[in-house]
Amino acid sequence: MSNGDTLSTSPTESFLKHLKLREGFREDVYLDSLGKPTGGTGHLLTGSERAEYSVGDRPGSAVTKRWLDEDSKLAYGAGLSQAKELGIKDQGMVEALGNVNFQLGTGWRSKFKGTWSAMQSGDYDLAGQEAMFKTPGKNLELGPPEPSEWMKQTPTRVTDFVSALKSYGASQEHSKNLKVAGDAMQAIENPF
Repeated sequence: MSNGDTLSTSPTESFLKHLKLREGFREDVYLDSLGKPTGGTGHLLTGSERAEYSVGDRPGSAVTKRWLDEDSKLAYGAGLSQAKELGIKDQGMVEALGNVNFQLGTGWRSKFKGTWSAMQSGDYDLAGQEAMFKTPGKNLELGPPEPSEWMKQTPTRVTDFVSALKSYGASQEHSKNLKVAGDAMQAIENPF
């Protein structure tokens, strides 16, 4: 279902599998890498949940399952919305956007304005560079570009997203080339 017009409107098995792989799972409430109380599959506890659960508490499987269901639906829905806004009809990109929304929150575009802007303009290579580096396109003679905070914190997650961007960008370029070739063949076959 990679480049078709039919997109799943709810989180797919492949989306959930990848999410669980990258987020992991813990039965207890713990502090994430930023010191924020988290539980289950990367669920950031809300204020009311922090009042109910302390670090080390075990909320139980029904609670952690509910958290994953709610969080994955929210993140996937945001990814689907963002894909629609970009005119993307690629299931892989919807899932990649869903994963970004799960990790960074649905407001990630305000933190990574360059990434979003490049995606809006269809420059998926630049979008990837914007996600990876603070100053993409920096003169390499001055040294390597400094990684973005996101890249420093979770390089595997950024690499996943950049791979999806590159793959999607390459498929778009291939489609453009096929259209140009098709138009050229049409002109040769029917010159008038």
